[in-house]
Amino acid sequence: MQPNLPVRRLMALASLALLLPACGRTAQGSAPLAALAAAGEPVLNELYYDAPGTDAGTFIELKGPAGKSLSGYTLAAYDTAGTQYRTVTLSGTIPASGYYVVAQDTTVASRTLVSSGADLNNGSGSLHLLKSGALVDAVAYGSPTTGRGEGTPAPTTGAGSALARVPDGQDTGANSADFKVQGATPGAANGGGTGGGGGTGKKVLFDLTKAEDAGNADWRIDGAYSDYAAALRGLGYTVASLTGSAVTSTSLSGVAVLVIPEPQNPFSDSERAAIQSFVQNGGGVFFITDHRVSDRNNNGWDSPEVFNGWDGSSPTSVSATLQASLNTDGLFGLGASFNSSFSDPVYTATPLTSHPILNGVSSAGVYVGTSVDVRSGTALMGTGGKTYLAVNTVGTGRVAMWGDSATFGDNTYSDGSTGQYNNWPNLGNAALGKNVVRWLAGDL
Repeated sequence: MQPNLPVRRLMALASLALLLPACGRTAQGSAPLAALAAAGEPVLNELYYDAPGTDAGTFIELKGPAGKSLSGYTLAAYDTAGTQYRTVTLSGTIPASGYYVVAQDTTVASRTLVSSGADLNNGSGSLHLLKSGALVDAVAYGSPTTGRGEGTPAPTTGAGSALARVPDGQDTGANSADFKVQGATPGAANGGGTGGGGGTGKKVLFDLTKAEDAGNADWRIDGAYSDYAAALRGLGYTVASLTGSAVTSTSLSGVAVLVIPEPQNPFSDSERAAIQSFVQNGGGVFFITDHRVSDRNNNGWDSPEVFNGWDGSSPTSVSATLQASLNTDGLFGLGASFNSSFSDPVYTATPLTSHPILNGVSSAGVYVGTSVDVRSGTALMGTGGKTYLAVNTVGTGRVAMWGDSATFGDNTYSDGSTGQYNNWPNLGNAALGKNVVRWLAGDL
């Protein structure tokens, strides 16, 4: 039997004048809720319930008055059908920071209380904050069949991201308006604006000027990268494709991050200059390569050669304006290796150092590609003495290079067919792909 949803009661008669009417907003399948939390009461501020792989390091964050006692407060978790499956008893007081963090385990930073009950259901569910059984605050997320939140539910996160009130602590009485998907920030303020994680309004542009969808490749945001694009939109970014035949300073105006996934045609001197200026002046570029001899349109260029420049072989004749192509190793310190490409093995790249991009990332599959030659910058992931993800800061901008185009695809081509490598994992909704763009955009 599902428990009845209690009406939010006043904590003190003095707070009566501070409460706003519900204005018709109701929790789905439950009694009406007041629009705002009572004055002086904490709110459910951030939920990190779906970590990559086996859940670890999950948490529930409250925001409230420093020093407030939480004696008598509990958390009640409900599954997608609205059935309560967990209760967590709170204790102690809200720290001076104003954030009280209930952590699944001791790996969570700024934790206040450790309880395995902080690992909530993935996908869809609801969470209540109660005081002596009276409802103080409520959040529903995903698509629960019986929502026990305020207004329409907040979105679900996908593995590696958190659900957070943005702006920090905002409570309008509508979960869908108050909560955004962003990177986890236990014990710290959430992102500003309306998109979460600082990504609001920032544009991520996926290049299509260099035949990235030629042959059996389909690195389009409406094709094999559709999941990657959707994950970035979930963080509040605007995602679009750059079409036509050239990258120009005009086309990069207003862009935060340019993604170049396995290009098949070389870049001209003017294009290289435009991209160099873009980075020098604060832009971010994500170079995604593949293995040598991955020439999809049979013009003699593969992606490592496009990034590093003509190798003097095929094609046998190249105009001077195209020979250098992007020259990423010389200009940006990161090059797609000509010497360690592979088309058959499967490698597991693991973190080589600590870095914000690696938050929530324990490993990533490298299926066909090449290692990254790091002339300057930082090697982030690798195996067997080789680097497969590296980053660098150039001017006021940032660059990253990854050695395998397939890692970020969902294997579904834009014509609806399925890629031949349908066992490649979908990392578009995982922490790695999102973290790279967030770091390049200056949001991590």
